[in-house]
Amino acid sequence: MIFYKFIGVCSEENYKELRLKGIREIGTYEAKGKYSPANVYFHNRYKVEDAPLVTFCDRNERRMFFVAACDAQKNDLKSCIDAAANRFSGLTFTGEEEITVDEYMHEICRAQALELLDCPASSYFRELHISIEPNGFNFFDSAPYTISERVYTGKGVDKKRSLSQLSDIMASDGFYEEIERIYSPENEKEFKGHPVHYLISAGDKAAANDMIDVLIPALMKNKRLLGGRVCDVQKLTAKAYREENFQNIFSSSQGGTVVFNLSIDSTIGSQATGYYEIMEYIGKKLGEYGNNTLFIFVDISGKRNVSDGALAAILAHSDVIHITEGYGDKKKAREYLKRLAQKTGYKDYKISDLEKFLPAEKAEYTVSDIFTAYNRWYGSGLKTHVYRAYKEQDMAKIELKKRTCAPYEELQKMVGLTDVKRVTDEIIATARMNKLRKSMGLEYQNAAMHMLFSGNPGTAKTTVARLISEILKDEEVLKNGHIVECGRQDLVGRYVGWTAKTVEEKFRAARGGILFIDEAYSLVDEHNSYGAEAINTIVQMMENYRNEVVVIFAGYPEKMKEFLDQNEGLRSRIAFHLNFPDYNSSELLQIMELMLAKKDYTLAGEEVKSKCLEIFERGAENPNFGNGRFVRNILEMAIMRQANRIFRDYAEKEISKEDASTLIPEDFEILEIKSEARAMGMVG
Repeated sequence: MIFYKFIGVCSEENYKELRLKGIREIGTYEAKGKYSPANVYFHNRYKVEDAPLVTFCDRNERRMFFVAACDAQKNDLKSCIDAAANRFSGLTFTGEEEITVDEYMHEICRAQALELLDCPASSYFRELHISIEPNGFNFFDSAPYTISERVYTGKGVDKKRSLSQLSDIMASDGFYEEIERIYSPENEKEFKGHPVHYLISAGDKAAANDMIDVLIPALMKNKRLLGGRVCDVQKLTAKAYREENFQNIFSSSQGGTVVFNLSIDSTIGSQATGYYEIMEYIGKKLGEYGNNTLFIFVDISGKRNVSDGALAAILAHSDVIHITEGYGDKKKAREYLKRLAQKTGYKDYKISDLEKFLPAEKAEYTVSDIFTAYNRWYGSGLKTHVYRAYKEQDMAKIELKKRTCAPYEELQKMVGLTDVKRVTDEIIATARMNKLRKSMGLEYQNAAMHMLFSGNPGTAKTTVARLISEILKDEEVLKNGHIVECGRQDLVGRYVGWTAKTVEEKFRAARGGILFIDEAYSLVDEHNSYGAEAINTIVQMMENYRNEVVVIFAGYPEKMKEFLDQNEGLRSRIAFHLNFPDYNSSELLQIMELMLAKKDYTLAGEEVKSKCLEIFERGAENPNFGNGRFVRNILEMAIMRQANRIFRDYAEKEISKEDASTLIPEDFEILEIKSEARAMGMVG
């Protein structure tokens, strides 16, 4: 549905003629209780003739104000104006513009207040399937989602302008490639449907919006969209899809664009059934409305808590172009930062004031670097430009956490894992060689890369699997690079015939990514043939999807040997067998120091390090030792003890930033045997 607003202007002569016909025809403030016959006419035509729903909503002397709602597939702005012109001859129309749903609802309510409608405004909204309460808000429960709208046009846009905008926002190569496809002369300049939809990955929502600001006008210019209205849906909760108003989003957005932010309410967790259901629901709506409505999914780095499996449930319903944020040198970073600063209204600042918030000298700066710098500068500017009373206030400086490094770099920084890092380098080298051979016209083969991770709990098997999925995506080995995590309960059906179907569904969901089967040995079950059926089906699917899915099996070392013996073809299809050994006390201390850095804590000195080494050595003797998880649990308890110590010892006293971020030996006295046993047992 597309919504318009326009103005009809009467000439002096025509205005006199209209007045002679009687004020009731057009409606006026003096005609209370007399609805406009014109609106009755428009409304009836809409109901019986598939005509646009035009509404005369106000008048100011010779100017008549109209709004219109039309099915994007059946009508356009011209048909809306023609409908008004047929009813009111002699009008000159001007001020035509597309408007948001909220603006349309406001104008209809104004017409109702002037008693120009033949039925309540709510009846109009129900007929058009638009939300009466856009956010589903009520006073007894929080809104299950929020909506904002904006309208774009393709005016003043061409390929040269779009490419210039890409340069301004330091766009990625993939974005340049998509703009080339959008403007390609091979495309028909006529809307026939959406061949692709989009997944935008950025480090900041404002950066994602900058990317959308370039994408939508380019699509409109090339007639790939019928309307420029964008409905931006954020802060989804699990119950959103049960709301009637949420369902109306899809029907009312036809002809335009709907944007879904993949950062949802995290209070329940990304694996919760409700969230998988809402993602699956949105995926089905993509399949249902995707031909007429453009879907854009926004993935903010570090904030998405929708599981890869749930995301795959969406992307399986259509072809999706993945656009990532780009990067540039310091000169480009400076210009981008300057443009952001110019939008604030701050005065009397120098470019050097902006630059000092950029990270230390780097060869390349990502868009995330720039927005992090901008946000820090803006916050500082509040004191010097807006709330000047705080200008001299000595406020504590809180260092922002460093941006998460690239997946490969993050893997390299992990403690130990020598074999894992070596195999990863081999996979990357092979992928690059295949790419080189392909460019030379030589034969190349994408070998199967299925893996087996064996190791005790807390040895980083799952973390490494997630990083490898991102690395393989960056190296173009995998198309999507998502990871679908599952266990026995997700693969074995309750009844005969269900298991094979369930396993294949998981492989389909993982196409273009990784299928991570945790505790794979649990599929071995002497008393239940369904586990054996699952293993046999997995082996078959590994072959069927060998060029589309990488399978990673994970579990305890001894039990995984038994698992491999269940099927003759299983062992031969696994290219890499990687062992994740237990960490020694020194390595555990390194892991703790990495965790401390991320949490902005430090250890007081060698004494506390010795204390930690002693704890780790004792912990390793426990049969339920949890490796990295053990370290995390010890650290969390130490932080709680430090908090208690601080508030005990510094009551009514000032505390320094150093004191608030330092852990001392006393904080690691983990309440003797009771708490030590608790830490050892919390292995998940």
